[in-house]
Amino acid sequence: MAEKILVSASMGVMNSLLGKLATLMGEKYAKLKDVRKQVAFLHEELSSMAALLEDLADMEDLDNQTKQWRNKVREMAYDIEDCIDEFMHRVGGSCDGKGLLRRLKTLRARHQLASQIQELKIRVQEASARHMRYKLDDCKTRSGGVTVDPRISALYVESSRLVGIDGPKEEVINLLEKQVDNASVQELRVVSIVGFGGLGKTTLANEVYNKLGKSFACKAFVSVSQRPDMVVLLKSLVTQILGPGTDTCELNGLIDNLRKYLQDKRYLVVVDDLWDASAWEIIKCAFPEGHYGSKVLTTTRIERVAVTCCNFQWEFVYRMKALDDHSSRQLFYGRVFGLENTRPHPFEEPSEKILQKCGGLPLAIISIASLLASQSNRSVSQWNCVLNSLRSDLRSNPTLEGMRQILNLSYTHLPHHLKTCLLYIGMYPEDHDIEKDHLVMQWVAEGFICGIDGRDALEIAGSYFNELVNRSMIIQLVEDRALWNMERNYYKVHDMVLDLIVSKSAEENFLCMVENIETITRRQHCQIRRLSLQLGEAELDKIAPRMSLTHVRSLCSFGWHDHSIELLELKFIRVLFVCKVDGLDLTPIGKLFQLRYLNVSGSSIELPKQICGLHHLETLVIHGRVSQLPHDIVHLPALSYLEVFKCISYPDGISKMKSLRTLNWINPSKQSVDNLRAIGELLNLRELYMFITDRRFPTMETHKDALFYSIQKLLNGNLRHFTVFALEETLTGYYDGWNSLCLSDCRLEQLHLLFQIPRLPMWVGQLSTLSSLEIHVDKLCKDDISVLAGLPALAHLELFVRDVPDEGIVFSSSAAFRSLDYFETRQPLIQRCHSFHFQAGAVPKLETLRFHLGVCEVKTCGIRLAGVEHLTNLKRVGIGLSYSWNTSEKSDVPMIEAAIRAFFDEHHPGRPVIHISYLFI
Repeated sequence: MAEKILVSASMGVMNSLLGKLATLMGEKYAKLKDVRKQVAFLHEELSSMAALLEDLADMEDLDNQTKQWRNKVREMAYDIEDCIDEFMHRVGGSCDGKGLLRRLKTLRARHQLASQIQELKIRVQEASARHMRYKLDDCKTRSGGVTVDPRISALYVESSRLVGIDGPKEEVINLLEKQVDNASVQELRVVSIVGFGGLGKTTLANEVYNKLGKSFACKAFVSVSQRPDMVVLLKSLVTQILGPGTDTCELNGLIDNLRKYLQDKRYLVVVDDLWDASAWEIIKCAFPEGHYGSKVLTTTRIERVAVTCCNFQWEFVYRMKALDDHSSRQLFYGRVFGLENTRPHPFEEPSEKILQKCGGLPLAIISIASLLASQSNRSVSQWNCVLNSLRSDLRSNPTLEGMRQILNLSYTHLPHHLKTCLLYIGMYPEDHDIEKDHLVMQWVAEGFICGIDGRDALEIAGSYFNELVNRSMIIQLVEDRALWNMERNYYKVHDMVLDLIVSKSAEENFLCMVENIETITRRQHCQIRRLSLQLGEAELDKIAPRMSLTHVRSLCSFGWHDHSIELLELKFIRVLFVCKVDGLDLTPIGKLFQLRYLNVSGSSIELPKQICGLHHLETLVIHGRVSQLPHDIVHLPALSYLEVFKCISYPDGISKMKSLRTLNWINPSKQSVDNLRAIGELLNLRELYMFITDRRFPTMETHKDALFYSIQKLLNGNLRHFTVFALEETLTGYYDGWNSLCLSDCRLEQLHLLFQIPRLPMWVGQLSTLSSLEIHVDKLCKDDISVLAGLPALAHLELFVRDVPDEGIVFSSSAAFRSLDYFETRQPLIQRCHSFHFQAGAVPKLETLRFHLGVCEVKTCGIRLAGVEHLTNLKRVGIGLSYSWNTSEKSDVPMIEAAIRAFFDEHHPGRPVIHISYLFI
């Protein structure tokens, strides 16, 4: 049942179409006597074709005649579904309408349907005759298959292990710090890493960045890619170095801002994935050549670009090599078996030959290892089959074609449902951060996945996403941002995987990625079903006359210009995703009757006054300035996800939004009392995010009472994730409301109260299902710690605390945090740092520990961390080290860092990874 999807790359919309044809033959459309016979014919013929399409999808190599027949049938299915969708919309899902106007409208639609179906019947008959003529049923199907490995989390841990990186990391660091004749090591130093795709250049650069970054006041990591938007790239540099809030979008202005700020600073910048020297010529203008020991590290596949970056100083080019045999075995066997450099007997010979084919390329090794790990019943014959499919030898001939062949093998062995989901990622540009939640909502909106066996479609889609991460087709990355001392998970695909996706998508006519006008010219003969526009503003204006958008089902545009696209052309659009828009008129969207997912971000967005015609709309996301929401938004029957970034009031009647499951960033201080009480009627709500901006809100008693009435009702209902953020640092007026909540049947899983309250609310101890808690309290008492320790499911805990007991935060063995694997505590930097005591048997599963230390306090009191040796599973320690920039504390930082590392080396036998970030007071 895993492959129960409605729309796929291999089958098109055939499964969905057959269901709709069956509906037309049902009782609801009994009056369609003039077309029922033709509809029955279509259903019978297309059912046979669907069976053959399914067989063809399992074949690796098809002859050109078969491919052509498959493509024509698939496109025909799309056209028939569009015809039926339009008919069902026009008659309102029923032929029993009342009134003369309604009957005339229905008769006109039925007449047009009959005419269109007659034309489509001819196309089906031609396809059927061609099928018989070429005897396509004689095709042999590929035997076997690959099942999905359920050990997603374990495999991810193995894939994240860095193998063979230590030596190259030290060599690159040595180049960055190397003393050369007639040059000072304090001058700006540029080093470039060059190597073949898949060698791990980005991973190496990131390791160097993490290793050296702690000693630089300013640092940034940016990716360039093949088609860089220089303004966006320089904005990223400005944001990482100066912080958010830049008010210029001009290239020269951004460069000037960076040069001026960095003029007297010591900085470290990584410029990843350079493809062209011209891009470097622009980027380097932002880096002033001072005498402060600043460093720039670049990565590229092209040697001439590498030497250009280093100003033709060849000694500063690091040529990356493939992994040696030992490291290759470590990576391969760790991924497949959870073993390092161990060869289980029956697999020894094929595994060595497979490794030889991979040629020491980490990407190739991980791709093949992921494929083999996904096999539920491993056998030598299966491994030999994979081996025989690898025609190239990357060690002797490291070509892009050989690497693509390995990735193509991984793609070929994906189940059909994963192929479809993977290809859709081609809608995103190179190096684009992928948000898991929104990608899976787009999959569902497109009809790739439906609910089955009582499981929600989004839940199934999420499991598909995890499978692609498991198989290394999607990469999960963790970025540590010292500014906020927090971790952020995001996802990307390797650029070579993206190349494969784009190639396969073009071959299957699955989607069209437009980077230039020539692409449109080449694809004019095709009906485009999914379109990704990655063009500049000037080029966007030129595309309208060159392409028809009538059949587009998904449109992603990374930029938008007035009149570049007429929304009303998007007749059958399901997914509309627009980024970086400078003013957009969305008033026509009310007529896009198939729209299911709408996500728009930009400076100013105009919504229609009425939107209730969007009966299928499931997701609405608006990040931009909006004057008001459509008054009838409360009547959308399918809306389940609503996120409006700006703080505006909602129309009256919010209690009617019964299908709503996620409500993001509603501002209670902007809502009427009636609407605040009505929120409590949204009993299907699973996720609620509140953003309170008005400092007067705690004194608005009627509003506050209505809000807590709804919160209590939702907490005793189906709410699973609850976040409240307030701009005011201390809003003690909320505490009585929070503390007085009465919970009887609460099944909350995540609670984030991101504002200061005096104490831990009494009811927190009743949250038996709570797995994640972030809370800001003035005072944490000993009893509060016991309450938190007793929460059986609590795995992630973040505390912002001003005051703790005199003995510090004590983790007692008698009240252990049995499920806790992540603990972080923060406090105002001007206050004394907390001390911690871990008794034997407490927090037995803790893997990540994050806390603050002050340079002055460590010098006088030492590191107040007792019992760390009892944390037997500890793997990562994050420390925010604070000091005064204008005092002698700055010079003590290296000594204090060394003392911290020596402390853990001495007291913890597992030697956890230590990451130290710097916080200036």
